[in-house]
Amino acid sequence: MIAYHALLREQHFQIQVAVAKLASGDSNYRNFDSSASQYHQNSVMILEEQKPLVIYNRVPKTGSTSFVNVAYDLHSYNAFRVLHVNVTGNSHLLSIYDQFRFIDNTTRWMRPAFYHGHFAYIDFERYGYKKPYYVQLLRKPLDRLVSYYYFLRYGDDYRPHLVRKKHMDSSTTFDECVERGGSDCQANLLWLQIPFLCGQSADCWIPGSEWALRQAKRNVLEKYTLVGVTEKMGEYLQMLELVIPGGMFRNASEHFKHSSKSHLRKTAKKYPVSRKTVQKFHESTVWQMENELYAFVAREFAFAYGKQFPNISSGVSGTMKKHLKISAIPPPSFRYEKIYPKPSNQHKKKKNTARV
Repeated sequence: MIAYHALLREQHFQIQVAVAKLASGDSNYRNFDSSASQYHQNSVMILEEQKPLVIYNRVPKTGSTSFVNVAYDLHSYNAFRVLHVNVTGNSHLLSIYDQFRFIDNTTRWMRPAFYHGHFAYIDFERYGYKKPYYVQLLRKPLDRLVSYYYFLRYGDDYRPHLVRKKHMDSSTTFDECVERGGSDCQANLLWLQIPFLCGQSADCWIPGSEWALRQAKRNVLEKYTLVGVTEKMGEYLQMLELVIPGGMFRNASEHFKHSSKSHLRKTAKKYPVSRKTVQKFHESTVWQMENELYAFVAREFAFAYGKQFPNISSGVSGTMKKHLKISAIPPPSFRYEKIYPKPSNQHKKKKNTARV
């Protein structure tokens, strides 16, 4: 089915080119196949470079609302579209054909665009498409679960008057829930960040799957453009300003620091977790694996940020950090030499004339 749709797209393009050549009176239209296909590929490449497709498959309770609202605030200034992907039934998984439809839609629709929604990673390359700019944020696994537990009972500052589904159980603390063996404070519920980064495969969603952890790490390194941590949101936005082309996230870090929406969706009420509860979770295999992924991502992000902003990592004062601009980044650590073929004499003459 997928190969069939790909063939139809290619045939449709070739027909369009042939009709255009006939209309313009080009008698060589019969020989358009290879050159037109190459032209089409180059055009797509330029389009994607200038108008990126960014996908944020957001993990719940990781600061995603604050991040997304930065995008909503900046979309008109930086000229891009923001679209929420609402998956039926709050499911994080899509059927194979729905994955294809989602990929085909997002690839064809207007760009630059930023898509966000609570769904597991979808592999564009598996279906013959170029991968988009995938971005992600992770949070310490137990902190994320505790936040979600109290969010279902007390809500947050984003929609403070909305009554949540666990409102009637608001008197039970997280510690008490763990002590009683409650259904919504089990260690297996920590298993969310690994499957979100792992993807749509069945084994991704088996709590404690070593394969899923390895696949999630592999995707962090090979499929995602940038994965950060909630605790470093400002630094994460700084990096996005640099790695996403077309200026989509221009001034994002400054906006985040000064906007009143910077810390949306703060849980209305939350009680500290006891050492006993923490120790119980730390002994579970699922927490250890989720924490391993979080620590892996935190190290990778700190490494990338340190290479990009060495002055900050090496101990720049708090005042200087506050006023650091993206324009203050160091010059490239590489240069081009021994360029062949060498510039022509005519080109050199023009260059010298321009200097005069």
